[in-house]
Amino acid sequence: MKTSRGLAIGALLTLALVSPSFAVEPGLPSAAKDTTAPVKKPSTFALPHRVTGEVVSVNKRAHAFTLKTLDGVTMLLMTDSDTDPQLSTLRKGDRVNVSYKNSQGDKVATKITRA
Repeated sequence: MKTSRGLAIGALLTLALVSPSFAVEPGLPSAAKDTTAPVKKPSTFALPHRVTGEVVSVNKRAHAFTLKTLDGVTMLLMTDSDTDPQLSTLRKGDRVNVSYKNSQGDKVATKITRA
């Protein structure tokens, strides 16, 4: 009885110590954390989406910006090589129209214009 209780406690402690190593940092997709270049352009077959909103934040290092839509939804958008230069002109509070495509779990902005 004591042996099985000890094994169960040991297994739980091991699980508790190992679990944090699998945690993912919330807020940024995996592509945004490790890259130093803009994300790869989405496939031409990916369906385009359009959204209008206000820029909440710009992260030039991660090649991303956060947009709050007119519906109140907050979106993290990545940039590709065509839209990456526009990050330097985006400021918090700017109203923009964005065309984006879903690519490998990321929303990649393909066109950014002032609203």
